Amino acid sequence: MSKSEMRNKIGERIKELRKRDHITQERFALMTGINRSYLADIERGNRNFGFDTLERIINGFGITCEEFFRDM
Repeated sequence: MSKSEMRNKIGERIKELRKRDHITQERFALMTGINRSYLADIERGNRNFGFDTLERIINGFGITCEEFFRDM
């Protein structure tokens, strides 16, 4: 799997979990301390991000890394 494919899959997973929990991008951005437009770019697979950012996102959902990647 290429880096861009992985970014797209992670972005789709973030959006899926956010919608599942009925959380807007703006609210989730506030919850995680991530800029909303940066979060939107991550969801679309248009932005590189580090492990620290991914950890903040996963923690924002209150799940483990294993749960985040389980159905990918």
